[in-house]
Amino acid sequence: MRTLFWTSTLVFFFASLVSAQDLEQLRKIIDDNRPATLPDDLGRRLPPPELVEKCKKVVEAANQIYAMPNLDENTRYWALQREAYPLIILAYAGSPAHYSRLAAVSDELDVKGNKKISKITEEHVLKIGSALATTVRPGGNAGINIDSLAQRMILYAEQYPGQESMHMIDQLLALVHTMNANHRDRRLAIIAPRFHKYFLSVNHGTRAKILETDILRATLHGNPMMLMGVDINGQDLDLNSLRDKVVLLQFWGTWCPHCKDEIPDLISLYEKYNKSGFEIIGINTGVKGDDEKKVKQFVETTTFAGKKIPWTILHEGLGERKNKMTLTKLYGIDELPVLILIGRNGKVSQLHPLPSTLDNLVAEATSLRAGIEFTEEEKKQLEEMNKKREEEIDRQIKEELGTQ
Repeated sequence: MRTLFWTSTLVFFFASLVSAQDLEQLRKIIDDNRPATLPDDLGRRLPPPELVEKCKKVVEAANQIYAMPNLDENTRYWALQREAYPLIILAYAGSPAHYSRLAAVSDELDVKGNKKISKITEEHVLKIGSALATTVRPGGNAGINIDSLAQRMILYAEQYPGQESMHMIDQLLALVHTMNANHRDRRLAIIAPRFHKYFLSVNHGTRAKILETDILRATLHGNPMMLMGVDINGQDLDLNSLRDKVVLLQFWGTWCPHCKDEIPDLISLYEKYNKSGFEIIGINTGVKGDDEKKVKQFVETTTFAGKKIPWTILHEGLGERKNKMTLTKLYGIDELPVLILIGRNGKVSQLHPLPSTLDNLVAEATSLRAGIEFTEEEKKQLEEMNKKREEEIDRQIKEELGTQ
């Protein structure tokens, strides 16, 4: 029994000795390779390869320290502090895994109370996260949850209020706006309401106001959409003609090649489903020289596979001259083409549907006619909703005219 005791004691002693030696070696690797500061141009260009290799050695050594048995908190904290800068550099070098680890280190440093390093680390978490969340790549966006990222930004701004934190939020929103309409609005539907609420809470009314149009457009899916406008003959859009119908809106321009490429397929779709309660409304945005005369001539003289455009064309320039709020302005339509599919209940069923999916979507929407017939109460509710929306639009117009 005594022999067994001494054997166990010696094994423990030598294991501890080896661990202590290993720890000292790992500490030396970290101290010899860790950068004392971050490069000034970090984020504008990739860090140099030799710096990346040194940072990899630091992170690898830190991971070995964390894996040691009976690791005390002081040693772990020491390694965390020295791992932060190398992780920032590696995350900028392009590894999503390093970004995820960096976010975890930032959180742990914040809990442990190192405000200086945790602030710097979190700044780079937010900057790198913004770039990753707004880059469309195969397999997704490196696991970046843009809602969680927005929440982190708001927490950072609350902890460190000032122009720097506001600038980071502005940068994320600006990056989202560089994406194509579909990807942009999917992200804005999630983050714009959060930022809008935050801006109001800190009395940044101007920033909040800018987001309102984005929110209105990006959150259209599943919500009612106000229809209005003036057609190329100067007549107001007849909303009664659209009652109980499936409606596809196409925002377009004569100068937009992709818009014109869509029209032949839309004509086929119109001919196929029009008798089943399907309508298309073309909305010319009236920009880049598309005055009403040019648009009217285009519609009356241009054929697509021998066929003219058979649906109503609204012209936003005409609407503005009649002091009417336009759909383009109300919903912030700033790139073309844009397609929006509205169901018989007046709610948007698809925002930015792919043209290749329209046939199935319209077939499904028009086949549900019997189940979508409105009761008198539902019709009354829709009329009241439209009336309130029209009153709100009139109020906005009066405000705008009053400030001109």
